[in-house]
Amino acid sequence: MKYVKETFERLSRGGFISSDSSQERDKHIFMDIEDHLTDYQQYFAQIGFMLEQGNGYFYFSRKENKVQVVDKLQRFGHWIDILDFLKAWEPAFGPGFTFSEAALTIKIEADIDLQQKASELYEKKDKYPEIVEKLVDEMQKMGFLELADEKSGLYKVVTAYSYLEEMVNLITIDASDEISQ
Repeated sequence: MKYVKETFERLSRGGFISSDSSQERDKHIFMDIEDHLTDYQQYFAQIGFMLEQGNGYFYFSRKENKVQVVDKLQRFGHWIDILDFLKAWEPAFGPGFTFSEAALTIKIEADIDLQQKASELYEKKDKYPEIVEKLVDEMQKMGFLELADEKSGLYKVVTAYSYLEEMVNLITIDASDEISQ
């Protein structure tokens, strides 16, 4: 267990550690967790965190009361809007996908539907390059994408992004709650 501190710092803020990171340090952290998973899980369980493993990524979860769950669901609504925006931009958006902020900005400027969705993501941002920058920054901080090539400004979507897609797929709509017309 060489990376307890680094793991806690990243995951306790709601981030992820992905197997396909282009950062060597992150790859080493992922492999160490994978090699000593039970030890890491037991260690973090003592301080109230459950180390969870997804398909190619790790994250923390905690037991929460109803108020905390409702709050978390409301915050997750923002991520649903982000997923909707990204899939409207590029249906193939997902792990392994690469893009630049400039390419996304150009597409927004040319597509009225994307303009509407982009402006709804961040109310205090009104210029498309600012919206794209905020989106990329937020996704980087959470560990859903990383800068793959600084020179070209190319970003890579990592496997942790699958977590968002999996959470959306878990959402079911009860047909009995629908209002008949």
